Amino acid sequence: MNFMTLCYFLLAVIGFSEARSRPAVDICDRQPTITGLCLTSTLGIYYDAETQHCRYVGCSPDKKLFTSLEDCEKICNSKRRRNRRNRQSRNQI
Repeated sequence: MNFMTLCYFLLAVIGFSEARSRPAVDICDRQPTITGLCLTSTLGIYYDAETQHCRYVGCSPDKKLFTSLEDCEKICNSKRRRNRRNRQSRNQI
């Protein structure tokens, strides 16, 4: 194995371990950024943790998080996610 191959291998291992150490951002915890021109393709849907419902938001330059309100509700208000939110809120008290 030559020196360059060894360097590529070490960089790959370091990159893989670094990627695993970062926590994944839960799609239901992402807040929309509201800027830019409003087109129907940029109409954003996000989960509002305060009301525990999905909402439309004006314009979002981010890629769509959810394709519809129904998808958002199905994902973010599933029994599993509600239980996790309840556990997290109890742990914060």
